[in-house]
Amino acid sequence: MVEQHAPKWLILDGYEDEPAAFGVPPYVGFHIRYLCGVLEKCNIEYEYLTIDQWRELIRTHGEEWARSRLASIEGFACIAGAVVPGRYLRGTPLSLKETRNIIRDLPHGIPALFGGWAIRGWRQQGWTPLRKNLFLAVQDTDATLHTYLTSGEWKHTRRSGEQWTEWAQAGASSKAVTQHPDLGTQEHPGPLTYEVEVYQGCVRYKRGCKFCIEPKKGVPIWRTPEDIIEEVRKAHDVGVEHVRLGGMTDTYTYMADGVKELEYPRPNPEPIAQLLHGLRDDERLGILHTDNGNPSIIAENMEASEAITKTLVETLSDGAVLSFGLESADPSVHEANWLNCDPKQLKSAIRLINKYGSVRGERGLPKLLPGLNFIAGLNGETKASYQMNLDLLHEIRREGLLLRRINIRQVEGEGFQEIPQKQFNMFKTNVRDTIDGPLLEELFPLGEKLSGVHWETHDGRTRLAIHQTEVHTAEACRGKAGITFGRQIGAYPILIGVEYHIPLESQSDIIVTGHGARSITGVETNMRHETASQKQLEAIPGIGEKTAWKLISQRAKQKRKRVDAEAFATPEEWFKSTSVDWREEYSVFFAP
Repeated sequence: MVEQHAPKWLILDGYEDEPAAFGVPPYVGFHIRYLCGVLEKCNIEYEYLTIDQWRELIRTHGEEWARSRLASIEGFACIAGAVVPGRYLRGTPLSLKETRNIIRDLPHGIPALFGGWAIRGWRQQGWTPLRKNLFLAVQDTDATLHTYLTSGEWKHTRRSGEQWTEWAQAGASSKAVTQHPDLGTQEHPGPLTYEVEVYQGCVRYKRGCKFCIEPKKGVPIWRTPEDIIEEVRKAHDVGVEHVRLGGMTDTYTYMADGVKELEYPRPNPEPIAQLLHGLRDDERLGILHTDNGNPSIIAENMEASEAITKTLVETLSDGAVLSFGLESADPSVHEANWLNCDPKQLKSAIRLINKYGSVRGERGLPKLLPGLNFIAGLNGETKASYQMNLDLLHEIRREGLLLRRINIRQVEGEGFQEIPQKQFNMFKTNVRDTIDGPLLEELFPLGEKLSGVHWETHDGRTRLAIHQTEVHTAEACRGKAGITFGRQIGAYPILIGVEYHIPLESQSDIIVTGHGARSITGVETNMRHETASQKQLEAIPGIGEKTAWKLISQRAKQKRKRVDAEAFATPEEWFKSTSVDWREEYSVFFAP
């Protein structure tokens, strides 16, 4: 049934995931906020829904409900999907099939706007839906919406600098933030991370990487530190804690000198320091992370890059990652695709980041480390290219340098060559076995304490609608059989599995107890010996199923004798009474 006073417009967040923009939960993207900012400034009533909320409403109420809901609106706008397909834990971007279904069900003739880089990709693949008053934006979706609302005409439009500021700041307190399901409450804060756009474009706009969308945006356009700080302040006012500086193809070239004249523009340490310290000065800020880095810029401007690196380490939360786009170590591939750095420049940049960023922070993570991207299928690639990539990785590791993550993907789009699948698969396997495994053990050593893990799913690596029900979120589920998956808040967090149930959407600290292929296992700290379950005890290294059962049985016997008192004063007493040897390393798992 449709509400009688339903908002005039429906804004659907299909999630964005671009090379320089995160928008899949727990992130809220900036383009969807700008859309809402336009409606806020135009005083138009609207409703904001994520695509996952929309799916759940259809699952609960049926397709007829969806058609009835859409029949009540006067306008529709959507940021659609992700550029590069991927696996997501907390949300799934809008698909082309779902987009077609929505268009089919929209009332005839109402204004409908779709934008985002996925829309551009689908258009390039030949998708041209025929429907009156439907528009596919290929420039700024928010500016295109504004043009329609003020003129009644659909026209591809770019926003001005003044509009950028206006809609960004209005969007900071819009329903895309206040009604986002990951915001949580003051009592139970969610993991929402506010992706803020720092600048547009790439300093390599004249001859940028051929596979990348960023150079197509032209000369970089910066936002001022003051503008960004004010936007984030408004977001803090409505409950946002965590922030990621996005929209940057290179953190080191924010407001760089010589962008139009130089092949390697000179980094300017002052503006990025002003921005980072200005954000950190607000006590409401929780996790602060940043975006990409260009190794060639760092390597060719070491003095300025060192100053910026020091500022990043001082102000960012631990666990920060600078994504480095090497893409290929093969010089032929580098030349054919105008790639942004060569292996020599890459190693210089990695050494600098490791020099200052490898120290651990308060959450148990290195402060700042590089991530490394490889892309298969670029022009000029041969079977030998994959061995060059692997040789480079082994050189980096032999030098003792750390990488937070290695991302290997296949190129998207037309105009590239076939991938030799055998060599590609061998490369991936070798990286996972000989590089990722040892790195994981070094970055997350056994016994390391990791703080602030946010628990997201039970018994699978995808959050389901049922996970948001009381069965999975109430304290009563703690310690029951199963697996809980969670992550620390921030960019590229490691997936953590615990071999018992923990209430979802809660947070706790863990001790690392094991390593998987690309994840780790752990056990919570501050376990209460009076209430710990058998499954919780079994998860502690050195306590097996039989020992855990003996401990539980002994505690139950003692409780029958001491109804109004604790069974045992300390976990040591409990173990001793059960004739189980107490090990000092057990103490980290129990509350003092």
